[in-house]
Amino acid sequence: MKTNKLITWIGGLCAFMFILNSCNDNLDGSTFFTSDEMTIIGTLESNPEKFSMYVEILEKTEFYTAFQSYGTYTCFAPTNLAVKEFIQEKWNVSSVSELTTEDQIEFLKIVVKFHTLPAKRAASAFVEGRINELNYTGDYLTTSFVGGGGIANVEINREAKLDQYDIDTNNGLIHGIDRVLSPFIDAVPKVMEDAGEHTIFVEALKQTGYYDTFSVIYNEDGIRTNFTILAESDEIYAENGINSFADLANVISPDNSDYLDENNELNRFIAYHAARDFYYSADFPVDGFVSTVLPKNAIKSLKTDKELKINETEEGIDDTWTSLLAEHSNLPAKNGVYHTVNKLLTVFTPKPKYQIFDFPLTPAVGQLQYGKWYGPNESNEPYSFGYTNPRVFPAGERIRILRQSSNPSYGTPQDNGNTVFNMGAVTWVEWDTPVLPKGKYEVRVCGNQGNNGRPIFQVYWDGQPIGSQWDMRDNLSDVFGSNWKDVDSLTMRQAGYVRGLKDRATGAGVTAYDSSNWGRFIVTSDLLCPEQQSHVFRLEIIKSGGIPIDYVEFVPVN
Repeated sequence: MKTNKLITWIGGLCAFMFILNSCNDNLDGSTFFTSDEMTIIGTLESNPEKFSMYVEILEKTEFYTAFQSYGTYTCFAPTNLAVKEFIQEKWNVSSVSELTTEDQIEFLKIVVKFHTLPAKRAASAFVEGRINELNYTGDYLTTSFVGGGGIANVEINREAKLDQYDIDTNNGLIHGIDRVLSPFIDAVPKVMEDAGEHTIFVEALKQTGYYDTFSVIYNEDGIRTNFTILAESDEIYAENGINSFADLANVISPDNSDYLDENNELNRFIAYHAARDFYYSADFPVDGFVSTVLPKNAIKSLKTDKELKINETEEGIDDTWTSLLAEHSNLPAKNGVYHTVNKLLTVFTPKPKYQIFDFPLTPAVGQLQYGKWYGPNESNEPYSFGYTNPRVFPAGERIRILRQSSNPSYGTPQDNGNTVFNMGAVTWVEWDTPVLPKGKYEVRVCGNQGNNGRPIFQVYWDGQPIGSQWDMRDNLSDVFGSNWKDVDSLTMRQAGYVRGLKDRATGAGVTAYDSSNWGRFIVTSDLLCPEQQSHVFRLEIIKSGGIPIDYVEFVPVN
């Protein structure tokens, strides 16, 4: 049997996820100011032996002027040989000039949009997974290093290699590629079916009804739906004595053939293999959970410096886990991505686990700009967005994320740290939490405290008030006096506080642990979660004030 390499990690995580609406198109139908300096067009035209046929496509699709304009783009430009092979295979022609029908021109427009990003993305930023900016068809391009490390081995969408890269121009970057990329047309199940390596799993998708569910590209409101599927290949099933769908059904659900029933074990098995979001390998949590389509069940994710461990048993002796096969993962489709797991992925019940929930601002469209106020459902132009998580009352309140090196606040690698969630006067604000395993937790909250202009909160959990009120006007020195650093941890806990995190620091190196304003307030030490699921965490205002809140901690209690 051939050796399958698992997904490995070569440092760094994906940046904050950009989302833009493909209906609002900066390339099509616009008027541009042009420059005599060397633009993307000028650079392509100065290399006719490489790119003259792609320039012809740009002219024919009326995007030529766009790449002469002021702006910032990344252009993945196919070489002449790549274009020639593409048009020969698709239309049986040898020159771009032969493409004259309306359908041909419209498809070429899709090709150009698919090859273009609305920002500069250098090859040095490529990771195993998706490029963070959406292209102008609203899709993520992917980069892969399955052939080995180094730029020479990178593949775009598992189709094209870099012929040249990081060609700098005054309005962006050009990467020359040796094949034309195929625009995403089909949903994840169809892409899997056409690839032919997961025939048993695809049949299980059909028998359980999830083939149709995961084939939805736009919901009733016209919003793109996203799915991530982790699937066993036929080869992996064969290693477990499963050689047909009938074999799989007999192993997973031997006594119940009503596979459309959501309580059927095979139906649950397939639902557990999918998430309603994009998770390329680089997007999996470093140490956390991914909610699955199976209600109240999540996949546990742990990244080491070598691999992604899914559902590690954490017994300390002969631990087992599942991982992804690199050569058969990060495979994109119009509405998501699929991966191949290296063993059977069965429904797993994790132990309670410490989690930090960094209060998020989840965009509907565009790129987050720190310090800028946003309201829900704002403009769909690139680099603006409406928020979808949290929810606030009154509806429409404007919110923002602040990043300040003078504060030792929490922040993920995606946002480079030192961020707080900030908003003005509201009645309440609430978030959907990550999935928490069944268990008992201590809940702590943190923010920039110690100012009379701060609010007082009552915390609500799934609609019910819990624990003590959080008075953000008080910091640790207000509660314990100027010698608060000498107060022992037990005395501090009895008053409802824990010192700040030791691994968070200001730009000057002062840690949250040594900062009076950044102590953690204990809401409750007795939160019982009887089921594994996501919850609704609400802060309801008792006294209004400015709201620079940072994160909430969930600490398992034995």
